[in-house]
Amino acid sequence: MVKGDEAHLFHLQRNRPDSTLPPPVEDRFGHAVSANLVDWTECAPCLGPDPTNPLDCNQPWTGCALWHNQRGYLYYTMRNRDPLTNIQHIGLAVSEDGYNWTRHPGNPVITPDSKWYATVGNPVPNLVDCRDLLVIPHPQGRGWLGYYATRRPADELPKTSVIACVRSDDLIHWTHLPPAFAPNRYACIEVPDVFEMNGRWFMTCLTGCNYGNRGIFDEPQLTVGTIYAVADRPEGPFQELKDFVLMGAHTMVSPLSCRSVLFQGQRHALYTERETTDHTDQTGFQLGVLSTPKLVRTDGDRLFLAYSNRIESHVQQELIGPAQPPQRVNAGQVWGQYWQTPAAQWDFSGPIRGQSQTGWGVAELGVEAESFIFEADLTLLSGIAAGLMIRMTSDSGVFVGLDRAMQAVVFSELPVPMFVEQRRYVLAAGQMVKLRIVQRREFVEVYVNDELKLAFTRYRNAQGGVGLCVDRADATFANLHLRTLA
Repeated sequence: MVKGDEAHLFHLQRNRPDSTLPPPVEDRFGHAVSANLVDWTECAPCLGPDPTNPLDCNQPWTGCALWHNQRGYLYYTMRNRDPLTNIQHIGLAVSEDGYNWTRHPGNPVITPDSKWYATVGNPVPNLVDCRDLLVIPHPQGRGWLGYYATRRPADELPKTSVIACVRSDDLIHWTHLPPAFAPNRYACIEVPDVFEMNGRWFMTCLTGCNYGNRGIFDEPQLTVGTIYAVADRPEGPFQELKDFVLMGAHTMVSPLSCRSVLFQGQRHALYTERETTDHTDQTGFQLGVLSTPKLVRTDGDRLFLAYSNRIESHVQQELIGPAQPPQRVNAGQVWGQYWQTPAAQWDFSGPIRGQSQTGWGVAELGVEAESFIFEADLTLLSGIAAGLMIRMTSDSGVFVGLDRAMQAVVFSELPVPMFVEQRRYVLAAGQMVKLRIVQRREFVEVYVNDELKLAFTRYRNAQGGVGLCVDRADATFANLHLRTLA
């Protein structure tokens, strides 16, 4: 919720294992405020369950917030505590200051209309999906439009999941419209976001194989992600096009619940980055943190997230750059191999160049970091793959780069690829690209020409050295920078 020069964030929360806060904090929305979308001040939690209302006596779930005519409107998902049912509604709380919230006495303000949408037992027994409301002003000044995750009657589960559309003149009373997005192929789509860019309307929402589908993305290795669809008008119908994944990952380490905000003249996206309670890769992802902001961009009908230099307010030290040119260390040793015979040749006398005909080779740069921005202008003159190395120890590391054979951006552990994340990227021989890695301990982001291609969580060897890598390729590396982050 933008209020003046600040952004107010309302979010789900859980106590961390070392938290000294009482357990009821988990029942209430967290609240934080920022002037730059990077540094946040936590406020007192707000809006927990209403024990007097059986429709609203459980932890509130996701909705949205907006500031209009000197009043705050906080929409949320109402939930009951009956273990045999999960009947959801959408409720409203209002505020005169953005900090103290009072429930609207007429809650719920939205319940699915049986003319368009499913009701109890139809199609899912003892369940009504009605959550994650997103509200925007109608572009023609005709009140407000809302979007929420629900279902419609159908004979198979993936045909039921839709994003409903509603309209209001006063932000309190809502009329249902036909579904804005009805893809007929996802077991669940949720957490919608809707906005206009360059004359086109975009909707993003979360889905994944964990909901009960497989083979649902146009990149087969992906299993979870934020997808998008396009429409000519905000009411829809929204349609998916080719290459419809905004963010995605192979494992459930992918970011979740992406939402955007128009802040200081630019649209920024923020989302939940997943983490584990014990900070290892061996357990499930039960917790999360807020991401740093990304810019939302489009070229025609294609939507993507782009690098935001707001993160650079946390730069501490430059380890490689104009004042600290990259230096190759341990040149007489071969990293990552049992046999000390080079698989690549390196020339650091001018623009750095690496050449390999039959295998991969690494040039160590002699510095290491845990949270950093590492970037280079990479030109793959010929061959298969080239990129940057991070998280290097004496016997393992990570290759982050471009693979022409796979036509992909790749994050792959070496020498044994026990963990791999990749996204499609078409690369021509001789094409120069800016490759940038932003790592905040376990959280990894990979950008190509400022476009976010990979985002996920990986704990193994977060603190490690950096280097350069070529794999059956001839490549040059220019304008190397490595800056540490607080």
